[in-house]
Amino acid sequence: MIIKQIYTNCLSQASYYIESKGESIIIDPIRDIEGYDELINKNNSELKFILETHFHADFISGHIELSNKYNVPIIFGPHADTNFNSINKEDGEIIKLGDIQIKVIHTPGHTLESVCYLLFDEKNNQKALFTGDTLFIGDIGRPDLAVDNNLSVNDLASMLYDSLYDKIMKLDEEIIIYPAHGPGTQCGKNLSEETFSTLKEQKLSNYALMFKNKTDFVSSITKNLPPAPDYFRDSALLNKNGYKSHLYDFDSLLISDFNLFQDENINLIDTRDPILFSKQHVKNSINVPLNGRYAITAANILDVKKKLIIICNEGDENESITRLRRVGFENIIGFYNKNLNIVHLKPLISKFKSESSEYVHKYKGYKFIDVRTENEYNSKHVKSSINIPLFDLEKDFSKLDMNDNYMIYCRSGYRSSVASSILMKNNIKNLINIEEGIIGLAENKNVNFN
Repeated sequence: MIIKQIYTNCLSQASYYIESKGESIIIDPIRDIEGYDELINKNNSELKFILETHFHADFISGHIELSNKYNVPIIFGPHADTNFNSINKEDGEIIKLGDIQIKVIHTPGHTLESVCYLLFDEKNNQKALFTGDTLFIGDIGRPDLAVDNNLSVNDLASMLYDSLYDKIMKLDEEIIIYPAHGPGTQCGKNLSEETFSTLKEQKLSNYALMFKNKTDFVSSITKNLPPAPDYFRDSALLNKNGYKSHLYDFDSLLISDFNLFQDENINLIDTRDPILFSKQHVKNSINVPLNGRYAITAANILDVKKKLIIICNEGDENESITRLRRVGFENIIGFYNKNLNIVHLKPLISKFKSESSEYVHKYKGYKFIDVRTENEYNSKHVKSSINIPLFDLEKDFSKLDMNDNYMIYCRSGYRSSVASSILMKNNIKNLINIEEGIIGLAENKNVNFN
């Protein structure tokens, strides 16, 4: 038997390849399926099923892509009504794979159709539980992301309590918990850095498994839930209703019509390094560097349904497009990966100041904007700084004066560059991006902290 966790850092997402006696299944695949193809071919296995734990809200699943390529069924739990061919398995049903068995456990709460998959080994011992977004390592899934139902958040939270305490908590404590997400996902709030654990360890460390009654549980997990990102509903519906499988012809996507850069109905995203972006970029473009949580960041700050052009380094266009498609960007009309110094582009070029944290104390009269999360800000921040989390920035411009001077910082310089480009696009131009973030600022003895 083979169990392989396939972790996609950009999404903080885990899918799983399971094999027994030459037969395989894949649980919760991402949209680009090449990695699964490689595993199937390398092991010379026969893909039998694609198993989905629920309708994912934070990424586009590869269930349809895999099903079309390998002509295998897609399996969901109860109440999963799709607009494509799929099979619903009821609570307690068994899926056979080679010498092993997988039991469907209906665990509503995160969503109504959520299931976990309990794997029994060749000796019929409970071996592993694939929990989707029902149970994470250190946390549980949010009860406010379900689509197309009439249930309240409290209703779903109550169901989640029953799923956890009446079903999962009663399983063998030595089973390995394999969730669908790790830290960085917006489907939970307190995830551990670990991407798997045992049920025994979670009973001892996961706050959500320590409540004495349902009332306290529901009250706690529904308190202070942040608004769900706008793209979550779009993604969940694509996963539920289906999407068109298509491959891009990259040559045909290369943009040469620079008038498109000035079209207000088209978003521009620049995936280059923050320092390169600060020195030279196309006006109104948003800097989301490819080397970080690129897809999640882009989906939180841009409308996934709007037309999009990507500006990138040569050779990065494939990766840029692939990762955006994972979160539902379906209207990518092209990319530009050439020199920005050409004559036709010069009137469209802008820049802003980027400075090392070593020298920021020399700039007098600048106000600090901290674009980290509220929890990060509360742990340590520059004295008198304004906290506007990156994903809230466009909604909170009222806190800023266009005529003031601002220094923008985050943890390490990634989010602050994104924020600086958003501020520039919204005509706040007197700004400096702090390159090393608070990590660098902490070494500057001339900067005071709270």
